[in-house]
Amino acid sequence: MKYPNFIVFFFFLSTLAFGQKDKEISRWKVSVSNNAAKAGQESEVIFFADIDKNWKLYSSDFKGDIGPLPTTFVFEKNEAYKLVGDITPVKPKKTVDPTWDVAYTYFTEKAEFRQKIKLVKKDFIITGKIKGLLCSSIDGICVPFEESFQVN
Repeated sequence: MKYPNFIVFFFFLSTLAFGQKDKEISRWKVSVSNNAAKAGQESEVIFFADIDKNWKLYSSDFKGDIGPLPTTFVFEKNEAYKLVGDITPVKPKKTVDPTWDVAYTYFTEKAEFRQKIKLVKKDFIITGKIKGLLCSSIDGICVPFEESFQVN
């Protein structure tokens, strides 16, 4: 009868271990560079991420067919603004993946992305989703994530 207690304890312990993967590995903040911008003017939506130690966030400026998945930003349609160009990562690190012999970019500890917008109306709300992949440099575990954002 000692074994059922061991099985229950092992099940409880494994649940705790796997539950750790669900914690927030990255924390996002979104802001606008010029809150006083008027219709017809440009501003930037700025995305900041704090990333846990020993984890990396893949950047947005490489193609997703090489293995790692790039971070993507999906903006919900809104008549109050227009996107100008593509999202720009700010100072990502660059390396070559030895498996595919292809270069990719990524961030550790902190990440920043910027998206230029042109305001059509003074009052605006920008909403959307950030999707990406975070990978541990210690055990190689990769965790996909999806984060909603809203800024005005």
